[in-house]
Amino acid sequence: MKIVKDTVMLILVAGVAVIFILSDLYAQDPPPGMSPMQKPSDARTAKIPIIEKIGPGMFRMGDILISKKFQSVTFPALVNMDKGLLEYLIVRTDGKTHESLLRTQVQPSDLQLAFLLLGFEGTDRPIRGQGDPEKPKGEPVEVTIVINRDGKNINIKAEEWISKKVENVSHDIEKLDWVFTGSVFYNKRFMAQIEGSIVALYHDPVALVDNASVGGESDEIWFVKEGKVPPVGTPVTVTIKNKK
Repeated sequence: MKIVKDTVMLILVAGVAVIFILSDLYAQDPPPGMSPMQKPSDARTAKIPIIEKIGPGMFRMGDILISKKFQSVTFPALVNMDKGLLEYLIVRTDGKTHESLLRTQVQPSDLQLAFLLLGFEGTDRPIRGQGDPEKPKGEPVEVTIVINRDGKNINIKAEEWISKKVENVSHDIEKLDWVFTGSVFYNKRFMAQIEGSIVALYHDPVALVDNASVGGESDEIWFVKEGKVPPVGTPVTVTIKNKK
């Protein structure tokens, strides 16, 4: 019975992958606040991923590991900034890298499929646009970064590499309220795939995961915590898991 359920899940996810691909065939200009549509590059064009079962409740989709037991999605990334103002925690390598702490070659459409495989649904009430003062709604998640130091894997909460500046005073962050919103479709285009936005600090309906914390509506307060973040280009592993 368990094998049948896993097979059905894989078939359903593959079907959703086809929808993402077909959505790239149609486009109109986006609403204000979203990037203008261009002919999709190879990085922006979704492809049907190969999903492999590698153990009980464990799946691999390219560089993505999916755990049903821990309700988690894990993928590789690189440190992209070690100082400066942030709007994103993670983007794809051809996304808004000038304002993102990390970058990854993993496709947002593949991450979306991974979350769907785990039963995540996202929100049916996306915020109106970037910087919307409304608190984004979605499923609570935790974001953990793993870095190898002297042969040992060290788990770091994403918040440990971010500071919040209020009235020119930087503050450590104990906890951020991350929510999986699942991005949005606009005129049959999956916008996270088009723009490469994965985890946002500054409210963004396009990102897969948004920041529901106080201050998420501001693009002026989130900074790299200098001295804590390793050099640009350092490889890390990111895990996003269900917080429930």
